Amino acid sequence: LLFSNAVNLLSNVPVSCLDVLICPLTHEETTQEATTLDELPGDKTTEKETVLKNSTMVYNGMNMEAIHVLLNFMEKRIDKGSSYREGLTPVLSLLTECSRAHRNIRKFLKDQVLPPLRDVTNRPEVGSTVRNKLVRLMTHVDLGVKQIAAEFLFVLCKERVGDYSEHPRIPVSCLKIYSVFAVDSLLKYTGYGNAAGLLAARGLLAGGRGDNWYSEDEDTDTEEYKNAKPNINLITGHLEEPMPNPIDEMTEEQKEYEAMKLVNMLDKLSREELLKPMGLKPDGTITPLEEALNQYSVIEETSSDTD
Repeated sequence: LLFSNAVNLLSNVPVSCLDVLICPLTHEETTQEATTLDELPGDKTTEKETVLKNSTMVYNGMNMEAIHVLLNFMEKRIDKGSSYREGLTPVLSLLTECSRAHRNIRKFLKDQVLPPLRDVTNRPEVGSTVRNKLVRLMTHVDLGVKQIAAEFLFVLCKERVGDYSEHPRIPVSCLKIYSVFAVDSLLKYTGYGNAAGLLAARGLLAGGRGDNWYSEDEDTDTEEYKNAKPNINLITGHLEEPMPNPIDEMTEEQKEYEAMKLVNMLDKLSREELLKPMGLKPDGTITPLEEALNQYSVIEETSSDTD
């Protein structure tokens, strides 16, 4: 109850004032860190990093203990498995807003929640890490819960809000490109299937489909991940062995027959209004397929006229 009340109180504090949750290390804390590290052998680099990360929850010279307490509280609320809307969404919203407003908080939380990937043999939603638990929430039946869980992960991946007026000196085209990099990073940790709802709501379904997939995070990828990446299923977000393509064994006549069969089935479903074919507009939002095709036709005609 005490933690819940503290979260509710902090949620009503202006986001610009939430930097009080982090503070520079005092001289005594810095000295203690240095002493602890000096006591370790010189070749124990990994142990030194662990001590530095866990003893006082330090990031970039800042004490992150308060943020770490909030993160642990959030995980306990997830593990509780009930009353997510009342018990989980307030702390998740608080961490999301803190991450949006304060770079050090966002980077610390990303290190804790989305560390560099090593094991990609399991789906992102399978497992017991904080990332696994949050990805599972992205497909929760409660719309509010799944939205805030997806939003939190997207913010950690350097989400850029859609209101470009907040960045008057940066060209809109550059912001859109940066937004695509954020989508690529999100898909890396969640898979396209889990993130589809968030991307559709933000008009970003066209993002993360080119040769630049994951490019911004390339320097943080582990060797295990780089080796597995060519065989990762983009939809499920996990490693799959290459499967034989049944179309490769078909003749051209068989391919044409199967294609027309599929077209006729979709046409029947559409005419009977059992299924409404949808497509992506150039801006990445969903629209009826006919309208999407018309927009692309107009773009092609305009491009031809320009040539």
